Amino acid sequence: MRYALFASLLLGTAPAMAAPAHQSARLGQTVRVGALAVRPIAVIEDSRCPRYVSCVWRGRLRLSAMVGHSRMMLDDGVPLAVRGGHLTLVEVTPVSGRGEKVPPDSYRFKFRFER
Repeated sequence: MRYALFASLLLGTAPAMAAPAHQSARLGQTVRVGALAVRPIAVIEDSRCPRYVSCVWRGRLRLSAMVGHSRMMLDDGVPLAVRGGHLTLVEVTPVSGRGEKVPPDSYRFKFRFER
């Protein structure tokens, strides 16, 4: 196995490395998530329960993002069918404190793509 990999490197035929199935981005940053290029554009809604508060409903975050050449709406935790798989916004940080608003440049979005 080692020799085959070494030979393929010498010949320039090494297999292309696949993009990770999990990837994090900030607003305006394009990342590869599996076979997809994803660029978060804008937070449309952030009604998530703030830190240190007990809520009846956990709330949600809605994100407008470019997925390839298409603009799509992603809800946190809800898989979106795209290109033969499912793209999910799996984590959003930070969560606001009591009544404080999250500055747009502070958001980090973690995506997962599964076939």
